[in-house]
Amino acid sequence: MNTDGRPTDLEANAVALADDLRSVTAGIPDGAALAFSGGLDSSILLHLSPGSTHPYVVGLHESRDILSAIESASWLHKDVTVLEVTEDQIIDAALNVMKIDPGIKLTDLGFETVLYLTLSSISEDIVVTGQGADEIFYGYHRFLSGKEGTNTSSMQKLLNITLPREKRMAESIGKQILTPYLEPAIVRYASMGPSSHIANGKNKIILRAAGAKLGVPGLICQREKKAAQYGSGVDRVLRKNFELLF
Repeated sequence: MNTDGRPTDLEANAVALADDLRSVTAGIPDGAALAFSGGLDSSILLHLSPGSTHPYVVGLHESRDILSAIESASWLHKDVTVLEVTEDQIIDAALNVMKIDPGIKLTDLGFETVLYLTLSSISEDIVVTGQGADEIFYGYHRFLSGKEGTNTSSMQKLLNITLPREKRMAESIGKQILTPYLEPAIVRYASMGPSSHIANGKNKIILRAAGAKLGVPGLICQREKKAAQYGSGVDRVLRKNFELLF
């Protein structure tokens, strides 16, 4: 609050976002799967999803994402299923992604391989993902470092390249992806500009504040987390086998 009792812009935006997140997650059907890494984005979705939503985390043995997902799920009083994968499974999944998008670059192949491993390992037909949160709420390190001033190009890539590719991936194995953060009510926050989302060396400040108002534990709301391809160990495997893949 300001000294006169009026809410700050951050507080007002956080309250509005919390309401919008409740609205978009209300459409998640019973029995859906959730791609869960234990970070802020997927933890908010798990917290707001129906009780029948089944979270899954993918990674190498004792990878950071697996440990993080188990810890965050416990704080949210949920159970998460660990999909522990081998290097061979990672390579096979990457090759399947490359068949769907022959021109994909290594920088994108990592996170798409994580998604493909999730899609191909579960029995549920519908998978909820946190796709879009990093672009909308300035979650990438390149925004903090100033290497990318606004999220315009990131949003364009997401909507025109990444999301269509992921829909093709899901369809190739008979699955459907739901992306609550890419509902219009949430996408509108992308236009607020970096000064609304980054302050004092911290990114995603509106989303973090909204998570707190929704009742997500503070340790999750303030957690810094690496992207799934790094936290799962997938990127390391792909780089080690670069000549085999490319």
